[in-house]
This record gives sequence, structure tokens and C-alpha cells, in this order.
Amino acid sequence: MAKRAKRRGGAGKGPRRAGRGRRPQQRRARESSADGLLTSIEAALDADEPLPLLGLASTALHFLDPRNDLLRQGRTPDESMDTLLANLFAAPIPETSALLTAVATLARDDELRRRVRREVADRGDVLPRWLVQLATSRPARVLTVEHVLGDGDQFLLGVELPDGRPLTASVYVDHNLGTVVKDAFVLPAGPDAVVDVLRDEFDADTTVRELDPADARARLTEAIDHGAHVYPPLESDTWPSSRPLIEWMVGLLPEGGTGYSRPESTPEQRQELAARFLASPFAADLTVDDDLRELLDDLLWFGTDYGPGDPLRWSPVNVEILLADWIPRKIIAEVSRLERAPELLRALIRYSHDERGIREELTTETLDAVDEWETEYQEAIRTPRLQGPEALLARMGMLDEDEALAARQEDTDADDESPDRG
Repeated sequence: MAKRAKRRGGAGKGPRRAGRGRRPQQRRARESSADGLLTSIEAALDADEPLPLLGLASTALHFLDPRNDLLRQGRTPDESMDTLLANLFAAPIPETSALLTAVATLARDDELRRRVRREVADRGDVLPRWLVQLATSRPARVLTVEHVLGDGDQFLLGVELPDGRPLTASVYVDHNLGTVVKDAFVLPAGPDAVVDVLRDEFDADTTVRELDPADARARLTEAIDHGAHVYPPLESDTWPSSRPLIEWMVGLLPEGGTGYSRPESTPEQRQELAARFLASPFAADLTVDDDLRELLDDLLWFGTDYGPGDPLRWSPVNVEILLADWIPRKIIAEVSRLERAPELLRALIRYSHDERGIREELTTETLDAVDEWETEYQEAIRTPRLQGPEALLARMGMLDEDEALAARQEDTDADDESPDRG
């Protein structure tokens, strides 16, 4: 494994490790630089393993990403990058040479790479071979871990560094939130080794399969892009700070693949499905009237237009989304109709899982989710709340919910007092 940055000194001197035996001007540069950043770089290099330095470079690029709110303060991404480069250029020491090289490679910016190469070459610092040749890394196989209920896909994207060491990006794409990257991180192992570690967590409903690398690139690019537009942003301890590193890994895959394609569903197909369900034994205890038919159409609309796009594939997660948020926010109807949703949903889940051959244990878990959220749902549909565009604006922080509800109540009171009303 490559050691930290070294270079030969003068005659009779041993190799100089990064941060050791600097010339006076280098010591002064270090003293005038941010000690915290240099300490982090030193720790990454001392790890004698690529991932810490790559993670540090990814985090630096993340803070400069124009997709983040951090840049909506008047400065452009180019200005921010110039500031970062100026600070690193002003400290000509091996630590900053290492970070500059990693940042330039992950950024995939040819002009930036040329600037950094000139700067690092002028310094004469000897960096680890894997870092100098990082741009020649090669993609390995891509695996996906999928569950029968279709809430999301876990991608395991392998990359081989120039010195042969493996990395794997574990990327979770959530379909319930709109086919977006919800979480991701990178591991210092190959995809097969990661699967071996995870295998104890798999059950009979989990499938691991190899995915065409070009298709993986298309789908991951799409999911990353869609996720960048979600508000509020999806965040974890490692996402989106790992996004630049993962985008670099995805960029090593071949182009020309096929992205996600949602199943097509027409209103006529939903009507046919509704008729089959209502004629089945699973709907025998339902009181079928116009209200219930309209509510069923709403549930099938949710099933086809949201989540994995399959109206016959229900999970505890999309049950929660439906009852805790979607119906109360989206559907404008009388309480007498909306209150029947849990009863109808239970029958639809049993029918759907029977059609798809889903295990009884998973059906029970999904039905338990209806029980768990029913009380909150029944309370929500009986409580004044924002719906439609107003609810969306409130979720985006562009509308004060309390003020909007108060204004709506004032309008209602004014209408009730109007002499034009009978």
C-alpha cells in the first residue's frame, strides 16, 4: 500500500514524509493556513488508505456545489472554487498538494485539472501513486439489491483504483420519494465482499443481481439529479457530502444505458383493475357506492403515479406516506368519504399481495402499518389543514401554515356572514 507523500532530499538525506522537514517558506505557509484543514489532510494521509482523502475532497467539493443552499449567498460556484484553490495554492506543502490532486480529479474539470497539475509539478512533492494516477481508475461490476415490495434499490458500484485496491459505492434509490438517492456512502471493498457482509440481513424476498454498467450509470445519474431537487433536501451522515465522490465513480461507467421507466397506466386500465378488485372475494365486506369507487380510484392513482408505479405492490412505507401525508394533503373530499380509506386499503392490500404472490408475513406487516397510522389519519382528515398548492408551499417554507389557516378561517367566517348567503 502506498505510503504518504515522500520525496528524496539532498545528498545524504532520507525520504521526506509529507509534513516533515519543510523549507522555511513552507513552514510559514503552514502557519498561515487553516490548521484544522491541514490536520484533517494529515490524518487522511496517515490512514495509508485512499478513502479518507477521497472523502475529504468530496466534502470540500460538496460545500462548493451550486445545488446546495450554501452558495445562495451572492457568490458563484466558480468564485468559491477559486477561493479554495487560492488558499491551497498559498500553502505549498505536500498535504495541500494531495488534496488539490484529489479535488481536481473528482471535479472532472479539465481546466481545473491542468491548473492543479502545473501547481503540484512546480512544487515537486511526491504523492502516492494511486493518487497521481487516480483518473485512470476503472469501473468494476455493478450489483443491485432489490426487495419484492419495491420501496427502493440499493446499488453496489465497484471501482478499481490504479494500484488495484477496490472501492464500492453503496447508493440507496428510494422510489417512494420519487426515485431519488436518499443515502449513499463508499466502502473500501469490492461489491461481492459487500454483499457477503450484507447477506445475513437478506431474507427470501431480497434479490441480488448484476446490472449492465451503462444502465447503472443512466439510473444513478437520473436518481442523483432528481434527488438534488427535493425540498427539504435528503440528508444523512454521508449524503450528500459523498455525492462528488460517487458522481466521479458513476462517471467511470459507460454511457448509452437505459434509465428508469415507470409502468404505463391509463385511466381505463385503472378502471379495469378496480372492477376486478371489487368483484373479488377480498371486497365482499365493503359497501360499494360512488364514494367508495372514487376513493378506490384515488388509491389506484397513488399506486400508479407514486412509489414504484405498481398499484398492486403495497408496503408499510407507502402505507405510511398515503395515510400520514398524501390523502390528507392531496384529496379534497368530505370526511364521510375519506374516513373509509383504511378499511378500503386493507382489502386492497390483501387482494394486491394475493395477485403478486407476496408472502403472508409481508402482507401482515403491511396491514399492521394501516393499524398503526389509522388513528393519526382519522384525526388529520378532521383537522383544518392546508391542501393542494398551499400545502406544497408550506412544506417548502414559502408559506406560513398558521397564517394561511387563519386567513382561510377569516374568509369562511366572512362568507357565512354575507347577506347574499341564504
